[in-house]
Amino acid sequence: MAQSARTAIARKLLQFTSCTESQLVGLLGTPKTGTPYQFRLPIHKLGSTAAEARTSTLWHDRLSKEFASDTFIAKAATQGPFLEFTVQPLTYLQRTLHQVYAQKERYGWSEYSGTGVEKPTVVIDYSSPNIAKPFHAGHLRSTIIGNFVKRVHEAMGYRVIGINYLGDWGKQYGLLAVGFEKYGDETALAKDPIHHLYEVYVKINADAAKDPNIDQQANDYFRRMEHGDEKALEQWRRFREMSIRSYTSIYKRLNIEFEQYSGESETEPYIAKVHQQLKQCDLITETDDGAWVVDLEQYKLGKPIVRRADGTSLYLTRDLASLTLRKEKYGFDKAVYVVGTEQSLYLQQVFKIYQLLQRDGHVPELHHVNFGRINGMSTRKGTVVFLQDILDTAQEKMEENMQEGGNQMKYDQLYDQGLDNGLVGQDAIHYIADKLGTSAVIVQDMVAKRIKNYQFSWDRMTKAQGYTGVYLQFTYARMCGIERYANTPIRPDCDLSLLKEKEAFELGLIISQFPDIVRGSYRTMDPCTLVQYLFKLSHAISQANHLLRVKDTDKHIAEPRMLLFWAAKTTLANGLRLIGIEPLERM
Repeated sequence: MAQSARTAIARKLLQFTSCTESQLVGLLGTPKTGTPYQFRLPIHKLGSTAAEARTSTLWHDRLSKEFASDTFIAKAATQGPFLEFTVQPLTYLQRTLHQVYAQKERYGWSEYSGTGVEKPTVVIDYSSPNIAKPFHAGHLRSTIIGNFVKRVHEAMGYRVIGINYLGDWGKQYGLLAVGFEKYGDETALAKDPIHHLYEVYVKINADAAKDPNIDQQANDYFRRMEHGDEKALEQWRRFREMSIRSYTSIYKRLNIEFEQYSGESETEPYIAKVHQQLKQCDLITETDDGAWVVDLEQYKLGKPIVRRADGTSLYLTRDLASLTLRKEKYGFDKAVYVVGTEQSLYLQQVFKIYQLLQRDGHVPELHHVNFGRINGMSTRKGTVVFLQDILDTAQEKMEENMQEGGNQMKYDQLYDQGLDNGLVGQDAIHYIADKLGTSAVIVQDMVAKRIKNYQFSWDRMTKAQGYTGVYLQFTYARMCGIERYANTPIRPDCDLSLLKEKEAFELGLIISQFPDIVRGSYRTMDPCTLVQYLFKLSHAISQANHLLRVKDTDKHIAEPRMLLFWAAKTTLANGLRLIGIEPLERM
């Protein structure tokens, strides 16, 4: 397995360097497939004497004399500024496949290895739509990237609290309540709360543009809520709960669950506490008009306002209150906000003020996972985008594709035979089309670095070939098909020495890199590294499958090939689930 190779190399290098074993393990990189070596390490990182750090000749002499080969490591050599290590192919392949077989759906995961008794806790704030407003493209990115961040932290052994911080408070809600009194329809509300409340919100906003009294009515309504008017709060709770139920059913299509639905409304009791802390830490500067600001000029973060002149709070105050609440409730070690790049300055201000408030010196990690914009997104229903409309359009596109391009035979077979979960006929078609559609949306978003803007394209993302979610699903389903029809058991004690082909070792080598890819994706909190790896794995599977036949092959040769393909399929499935995709066994 990959970690065993790294550990074996690191332990041998300990005699040559002042680095620790864990540092050496981290320094060992995995090069591109096809190179004659499997690991390499930059000499200048080794931290030995200055001369050795600069000179590969000294390292060449020491390695040739003292770095003995064994049953696992075949060779160590210098190449320019690098040390290069070659493994024994059979031993390496055996350890990799046996590790996958032992760990199965947890292959690639890491157990928490810290010194504390309990796992560290991370709270992740993502998705966070506003009640009665569109679930726009930025919310889509926050939702699926946030789900990945949550899953990769779980894979690294964290206790994870996923929080959906709803926009459910303030004047905007008062406006919605006034609008519902005028335009609300209980039947339409029960059928589709999110769309109907949005329709009401649009109408009352149009009225407010013509009649200033509407704004005053909205402020009065919200003031009633702040003062505990039970009738107003009962209506607010009803709209909020109906919206959450509706969102929950939509999130389910993306394999997303939240541990907590929170919102600005919950921060109200903590606002006064934040104001008190700001005073105690002597962070308040009062402006001429009576507003409170925090001077962050020394950090080049300006002078953000934390209380208006009329005494009301701002988003920043409520976010500070939210962190205070979460620290009290969860005792988190790390907080992650998955929000667009345009919020970078704002979140730096929130983080810096919160850090300055921690007088006990115990400052948790605070991270902003930022991302670029989506350009050109629209659905067949128009340019106003709701998450449900995005997923419905993706499903429709996939259902059309399933009947085109010579796929009618597969379509009919799926319709007639159904799925292992019991769905048949049109229900089976809808299920597969929905899973393929969500896979297409997720992979198009994650295939490039998250900080980049990208152009949304229905046609490109739903193709069966290329860098698409459909291609990854197709590769997995094809491996499941081989397993079903080959009539070959999956046995870890088969004779792996019969895997002599170059393609078999290269596929095994890529499988072995998966734990490193997961760790790297965790460090950057960017799913593109993992998605690019899954395409690399899928292409290697395709190449090996073209050459290494399993069905109708002598069982002694078929069994090691079957284990290899099973390990590749398992690794692909583990990676797909990390990015929020449920692998399809048939399509």
